[in-house]
Amino acid sequence: MIKKEKLLAIFAVVLGLCYVVVPYCFFREKGSFLFWVLTTLLVLVTGTIYTRDWNREERI
Repeated sequence: MIKKEKLLAIFAVVLGLCYVVVPYCFFREKGSFLFWVLTTLLVLVTGTIYTRDWNREERI
């Protein structure tokens, strides 16, 4: 794995743990849905940034 892939894997594991731990420990009464929506948006943006330059040299 290259360094960029290792960082993305670590980010995914940490975010996955936060995705479960934070809503059930800190937002029991309210706010967990908003947290899940914002976390999902963060994952989508990160994935888009990470994959947007794949095969760039082939498109030119």
